Amino acid sequence: MSIIVQKFGGTSVDSASAIKRAASRVIEEKNLGHDVVVVVSAMGDTTDTLTRLAYEVTSNPQKREMDMLLSTGEQVTIALLALALQEKGVDSISFTGGQAGIQTDSIHGNAKLKSIDPDPILRELADGKVVVVAGFQGVTEAGAISTLGRGGSDTTAAALAARLGAERCDIYTDVDGVYTSDPRYIKKAAKISSLTYDDMLNLAARGAGVLHPRSVKHAKEHGVPMTVRSSLTNERGTYINHTSKRSDRYPVIGIVFQDERASITLNGEDRDRGHDRQSVIRSILAARHIECDFYKNQQETTLLIPHCDLKESLELISEKEGPIAFERLTTDCDLAKLAVIGSNIRTRRVIQGKTAQMLTRAQIDFQFIDDAPGSVTVVVKQPDMHRAAEILHTGFGLDVPEMRKIAAIH
Repeated sequence: MSIIVQKFGGTSVDSASAIKRAASRVIEEKNLGHDVVVVVSAMGDTTDTLTRLAYEVTSNPQKREMDMLLSTGEQVTIALLALALQEKGVDSISFTGGQAGIQTDSIHGNAKLKSIDPDPILRELADGKVVVVAGFQGVTEAGAISTLGRGGSDTTAAALAARLGAERCDIYTDVDGVYTSDPRYIKKAAKISSLTYDDMLNLAARGAGVLHPRSVKHAKEHGVPMTVRSSLTNERGTYINHTSKRSDRYPVIGIVFQDERASITLNGEDRDRGHDRQSVIRSILAARHIECDFYKNQQETTLLIPHCDLKESLELISEKEGPIAFERLTTDCDLAKLAVIGSNIRTRRVIQGKTAQMLTRAQIDFQFIDDAPGSVTVVVKQPDMHRAAEILHTGFGLDVPEMRKIAAIH
């Protein structure tokens, strides 16, 4: 039988009733004749609650112990979902990441997958069971529990789907698909019926929180179709594979944004001109799996990072000498990042110029990050983020009914 991997996010399993509803979704797929592997996140705000507890105990928690603590959230969910399935007469078994054969590197708090041994899952599927796997986690080569960082459950689901040769990977969440912007804040955002892997990767990498970029990369590399669907309704979601029904007539497909960004600005020229400061910093942060963007202004080098990585980034940069020496270092913790996303933006300069014009007219201060051919990205103050996103969404015609129809958006 073909294998379907389903993933349920935290809002889709945030209560006993939600877990029972998720179990019904699993059973529907099982009754269609598929083998089913389910990946789940921690219930609701469990991860945030556990993190707060850790900081009540210590102001500087070690990352290894944080992995040990945070991984318990998913373990609660897998056991409850397996019990709910058994109550409904479906044979099931729950696995932690390690029990499911998931091995990672040793970067605690933001580990990357190294390998997956499919045999433990395949043995249980052969016995007719539904296998429920804890997302967001694995084990290091030394046997320590590790976590995959933001979007870790998405990554677990896509990687398992790829390794198991699944027919499809379904991502169940609290929205019914991928939208032209976040519908919680941009009221005229429209659902997109289908996307290519590249379009979805571009959206996810720039801030569309519905999927993590690593999950899309796994799916693309192995040709596993993905769907993003609501766990609350039977609405058709967004289908993601190598092709899309979307018209190329309109270059812009979405406006995405990320809050809680921080900047680190290094003033002064490099003392050692034989090294490129930007490349050295990127390499240092990449070794710790810290994402960053750069934008330069005269003798300043500014990098933009998630606020949660600020402390570690400052430590990594300050302890290095020579190639990235600087005269003065300043930070700004009240920033956000917006991106105008396009499929084959052939008129990049026009898009960038129009973006600048609209934000300037609205008296919104911004800086450009010129980092990809498929997007125009700007940094703004966090209080301006939603207003700027709405202005760009309207300005590029994404909330016009006629454009929705032409672009195969509904």
